[in-house]
Amino acid sequence: MKKLSLTLLFLFTINSFSQTDSGNLENYLHAKIAAMPGETGNNFSIPTDNEVTSWTAMINSILSNDIATARTNATSVNYQIVEYTDTDIGNNDVFYVVEEKSPQSKYWGTFAFAKNAARPNLILQAPHSDFDFNTGKQAIYCFVRLNNKALFLNGTHRCNHSTLSTCAGTTTVCTGGSSEAFKISDMAHNAETMWQKTTEIIYNTITESVFFQLHGFAKKDDDPYVILSNGTDQTPTTDYAAQLKTALFAQDNTLTFKTAHLDNWDRLVGFTNTQGRLINQSNNPCNQSAQSTTGRFIHVEQEKTKLRADSTGWEKMYQALVGVFGVLMKVEDFVQIKMKSENPFKNSLTFSAENMQNILIYDILGKTIYQNKNTKELNRFTIDTKSFSNGIYFLKVTTNKGTDIKKLLRE
Repeated sequence: MKKLSLTLLFLFTINSFSQTDSGNLENYLHAKIAAMPGETGNNFSIPTDNEVTSWTAMINSILSNDIATARTNATSVNYQIVEYTDTDIGNNDVFYVVEEKSPQSKYWGTFAFAKNAARPNLILQAPHSDFDFNTGKQAIYCFVRLNNKALFLNGTHRCNHSTLSTCAGTTTVCTGGSSEAFKISDMAHNAETMWQKTTEIIYNTITESVFFQLHGFAKKDDDPYVILSNGTDQTPTTDYAAQLKTALFAQDNTLTFKTAHLDNWDRLVGFTNTQGRLINQSNNPCNQSAQSTTGRFIHVEQEKTKLRADSTGWEKMYQALVGVFGVLMKVEDFVQIKMKSENPFKNSLTFSAENMQNILIYDILGKTIYQNKNTKELNRFTIDTKSFSNGIYFLKVTTNKGTDIKKLLRE
């Protein structure tokens, strides 16, 4: 009997901590939204410095495709990384779902990454996935079909925690009338979250990454159906907001629009959004407005009936994003770093790549150790690493075709 009990316990343990799964990824992620805590409960937790350190190492490892190391760091913060094969809509595409283990205590959100992204610079975010009706489901719908790099879903209702954020901006959504500061559980208005940290890491790691953040609003008589913003009133060199407007109108010519930097529009434009401020290079995303724009943050406010109500509207958003990010990267388009020295390395690193524009080496915590803009237009580099401490490093090379990252070990 004792032997049987131990066998059952072993099987239960294996099943409970299984980090592979398959099926319909849409349904899998819908369940995350359905299970999130509501507008009370104080479930959301502000991460500690040590937790941020582990999380940073985890995300860096995912981006360099070192899932074993990522899982080790995930465990230390009660998260796990499920390798999920979408056997339904995703055509057997593989995704890494970063989710909190049960019992939950952090509620930082769920983050999904495409293993082999067809659109490696596109990030979708739904910070109010349930409160802004169906924006989470809309984001999921687009993600599994676009096979873009990453998807962010919040972990609780935006009003879940009673503590007010110290970041700029006010709202009436949690009071129903009187204006107050945003709550710390509002992912779009708190800079001390894993949501913000993950945005920062991806923004700094993936060259030309573009973040589309989906929101919903109650339309007034003089409002358009869609309000677009890059988080500022400035016009960027590459105007993804304007491109999305054109692509959405091609899907539904009954849509009306206002674009903050083109139409002098100031309602629901996300100027206090902490991800937008970060991406637009504010020195203090919590309290300081961005003075310029990178164009890489797109804040999308949507009236309910046209785009959010059901899959008919979600399909319009999906097709519009295909219109903006329609060219899939071919294998030959990816940067290939050719290592000329051994890994693990000791006193020097030698590598080559064509048309290198920037070379960056950073450690497991994301600290920059070496950077070179390659103003001499070299195709081969040898870097003196005698002063490097033993440990894990990442070599990031940006060329005119994109970015490649290699994991390296000094010993």
